[in-house]
Amino acid sequence: MRRMDLRDTLHRQPLLHKFILVSLVLISLPLLVASTVSYLGYSASIQRNVGKYQGDAVRELTANIDTYMKELGLLSTLPYQQPEVMRFLASARQEGRPPSFDERAALEELVKLVFTNGRVDVVGLYLYGERGAAYVLRPDSAAHFSAPGWREESWVEAASRTGRGVYIGLHEVRSTSGAPFEVFSLARKLRSLETGEDLGYIVLDVDVRSVRSKLDQMSTSPYEEVALVDNQGSTVYTKGTGLSGEPLAGYRGAGTLNVTREGREELLTYRTSEVTGWTTVKTVPMAVLLQETESVRRSIVGIGLLCLLLGVVLSVWLSLRITRPLSRLRSVMKRVERGELGVSVPIESRDEVGQLSQTFNLMVSRLSDLGYRLYESEIREKDSQIAALQSQINPHFLYNTLGSISMYAELGGSREVVRMTNNLSRLLRYSIGSNRHEVPLSQELEHVNGYMAIQGIRYEERLTFITEIGEELLGFAVIRLILQPVVENCIIHGFEKGWGSGTIRLSAVRENGCMRITVADDGPGMEPIRLQELRRKILEAPLPDGPGGHGLVNVHRRIALRYGNRYGLTVDSGPGRGTSVSLLLPLVSMREDGHPSREREERYADHTDRG
Repeated sequence: MRRMDLRDTLHRQPLLHKFILVSLVLISLPLLVASTVSYLGYSASIQRNVGKYQGDAVRELTANIDTYMKELGLLSTLPYQQPEVMRFLASARQEGRPPSFDERAALEELVKLVFTNGRVDVVGLYLYGERGAAYVLRPDSAAHFSAPGWREESWVEAASRTGRGVYIGLHEVRSTSGAPFEVFSLARKLRSLETGEDLGYIVLDVDVRSVRSKLDQMSTSPYEEVALVDNQGSTVYTKGTGLSGEPLAGYRGAGTLNVTREGREELLTYRTSEVTGWTTVKTVPMAVLLQETESVRRSIVGIGLLCLLLGVVLSVWLSLRITRPLSRLRSVMKRVERGELGVSVPIESRDEVGQLSQTFNLMVSRLSDLGYRLYESEIREKDSQIAALQSQINPHFLYNTLGSISMYAELGGSREVVRMTNNLSRLLRYSIGSNRHEVPLSQELEHVNGYMAIQGIRYEERLTFITEIGEELLGFAVIRLILQPVVENCIIHGFEKGWGSGTIRLSAVRENGCMRITVADDGPGMEPIRLQELRRKILEAPLPDGPGGHGLVNVHRRIALRYGNRYGLTVDSGPGRGTSVSLLLPLVSMREDGHPSREREERYADHTDRG
């Protein structure tokens, strides 16, 4: 149902609206698709490039940490350069037995080399011999030579399986005074260079603050967050608060992915070091990474809106160029439908619309010619009918007969019969005794007065006839026999049906260079429906058939065909307020010879010839 309603709505829309709608769809849809595809492609390209760049940054950061750790690994091999230290580890001794003077000197030399290397901030050094030797130098503490329970440390098993250094994650050690130190460590198994026998282990503690300081120096963006997670899942380093509480132990290997944290989309890159087994994690908000795409998106939207606006203006202009001639043609068609046959469509182009307008003009011209030919045929037919009646009736015989009746009536003293026969004689003489189509208004008024004199005798005191016409209008030409049918219509419909007494008022005035003649009665009037039907018949009905036909329709058609559609007859009425019939005629002066003036002949020559 909605689909049908939409289709009906589209069908009812003007052609201009349809053109504009189609143009907007054809312009906006490709523009929207092209803009969206361009933006998405550019955004995806930026994300790929940013992901690659961030992966390179994390790899470089991991490489720097590995370099630092390798330096620590090299420090753990220094005992191999100190034979006395190696002999100390290989010696068998009881728990807590101090080293000899030479062993102590060698150990202090080792400590000096390790602690003053200048690259790694070592704060603690531990030597554990397989046969009981021990050297323990905790941070900020004096050395001692007892380390009970070192074999139960968690790193021992991992270090015993390889000769490489084993990195121990973030943990806490205390000095002999109980002060805590947060460190990470490296443990390495030491073997005899001659026999390959396991001699013991060296453990180096590194202050974690040194690593954090280096990471702070390598991480310069204020928007990124960095975390370093050891192989136990403990966080060695964090920059920013976003990653401090995150479960980061699951990120192993290398990769880049999009994550959503706290409703914010971020690009997360991680890489696990092959040296330490630790993982570096770095996140950057996508909004920061795609700032450039936002400006591009705004530019695309702005350019798209500008193009759309230009497209709308162009489509409206083109639609108006196409539909304006059609609208003009439709307007002229409406006028032709109302009976205006003297119109034409201006031709501004030679396209299909111009050809259609030219064909329409030709059709209207031929229709106008056909209408006038039809009118001429009807008039000639009526003239022939009147001529036939005139040939059948000898006018002089009628006049003489009426004169005899009048004389006998006068001898008999019947004055009413005398007046009626005299007026009837004048009416017949005016109706059939002349072949002129236009007469002065004074003659037409005299004819109406004679007719009303007869009707006055018939209706006695019930009918009052009043004329209100200035003398300056009596000399202008009117079509013969157009007032008497209108007055007769007032009598028939206003007073013959027992409406009592009444008044008919005939008036004429100048109006905008024309003459308006009004015949008004105070009869019962008409209902709106009947008035509307009468007006429709006056405008649309053909001429009445038969020898008579001088009704309101005939009067209107005679005026319109004689002078043009600008002139004619109009009716106004209402229940209980009578009926008013108004005739609009041009002001045409009469010459002395009884014919219309030269100006009138030139203006209405075409109509006169057809009359």
